[in-house]
Amino acid sequence: MLTSIRQRAIGSYVLLFGIFILLTLFHRWGLVNLLTVLLGSFWATVFLAWLTARRLITPVEQITSAAQEMAGGVLDTEIRVQGEHELDELAWSINYMARQLRKNLFLITEERNRARAILNSMADGVIALDKNGRVILINPVVESIFDIKEECWIGTELIKVIRNHELEQLFIRALQDMQPVLNNELQVLTPEPRLFRVQISPLKGAQHKKMGVVGLLTDVTERRKLEQMRTEFAANVSHELRTPLTSINGFVETLLDGAMEQPHVAKNFLEIIHTEGKRLANLIDDLLKLSRLEDRRTILHKQPVDLADIIHNTIKMFEGLAQDKNIELTEVIPSDLPPVPGDFGFLSQVIVNLVDNAIKYTLTGGKVNVEVTFNQQSITVTVSDTGIGISEESLPRVFERFYRVDKARSREMGGTGLGLSISKHIVEAHGGKIKATSSQEGSTFYFTLPLD
Repeated sequence: MLTSIRQRAIGSYVLLFGIFILLTLFHRWGLVNLLTVLLGSFWATVFLAWLTARRLITPVEQITSAAQEMAGGVLDTEIRVQGEHELDELAWSINYMARQLRKNLFLITEERNRARAILNSMADGVIALDKNGRVILINPVVESIFDIKEECWIGTELIKVIRNHELEQLFIRALQDMQPVLNNELQVLTPEPRLFRVQISPLKGAQHKKMGVVGLLTDVTERRKLEQMRTEFAANVSHELRTPLTSINGFVETLLDGAMEQPHVAKNFLEIIHTEGKRLANLIDDLLKLSRLEDRRTILHKQPVDLADIIHNTIKMFEGLAQDKNIELTEVIPSDLPPVPGDFGFLSQVIVNLVDNAIKYTLTGGKVNVEVTFNQQSITVTVSDTGIGISEESLPRVFERFYRVDKARSREMGGTGLGLSISKHIVEAHGGKIKATSSQEGSTFYFTLPLD
């Protein structure tokens, strides 16, 4: 094509030269004068220049302009020229290239969107670094965990984004060796301490060219907590069961060794055995109840429940114990309190557990108050006391199984350490939430139940 265009340009120059020679000969033969020769040459040059511009230069300029627009990303431009046949073919080829580029760009965009959707839907964090160790990709999970935005991490060194030296060293090691780094667990401040399992894999291009690394961060904090709780649960169950059994066995052996011959001593020992047996039975009952609640095997028999009625009965139940400790036991219940959908027996147990705990841990002369508030969406029951309070480090754990703020005092009062855990599962089974707050003036436990 270029050869043909070159030939046409040379042909124009030859034609122009031929016209000039012909006019010169006419002048020499006396057929035309010099002015005619000059004018003829001029107009021939103008005509050929116009013809060249129209058929060659203008189409080339149009093609060049359109090609520059395409290079800038405007692929919707269509080149339409009227010129030489070869230029028409060039324009068609560029238009075809633009259509193919649009098609490929669409496919690439679709692929990128799919990859982005997959990254956004992942529960694990993803961090990718280029071969120079700079961040090129972080998915929303990592942005949420470490509270960072894209403009803060793109093209930045990892240590400036996630300030953890151990994590940075794992990525650097993978980048240098271009070998996977698997199943490393480390603690990272996010800003709270979290435990992550880190797996890093190299990114390799054509001919194993080093392109960077990508790391997967799996949050295993809750899993490790559950494993620790499971271990502690087994140890606590063994301890809680062994304590009354050891006491029972000791007193039985003492009776068999001759204490039965002393009626007063034997009666005292039998009363202790009876108390420990009841404690053991209560512990087993609570364990079975908690197990069924956690496995969601307990079926709630929901019906409209009058919480005021439950609270009145609970207050009457503990009036004697409160009077013995000179504790003021009060209730504040709105007269227009609506019924709440729930299981009467389970909700009664929650209120009984909370009031029982409040009285146990309130010193003589203190106060325990049960108050109910409500709005259009929910009902809130609050049990507050002026007791010994709960330390700040113990407050987040009060609803754990077997967790006691004051272990000696709790055992002395016959507590199993499961009451609050059972209450939490009952409230959550009703779709509600239970929380606790504490200060030097005492503790407050409250739970909220939905009205629909």
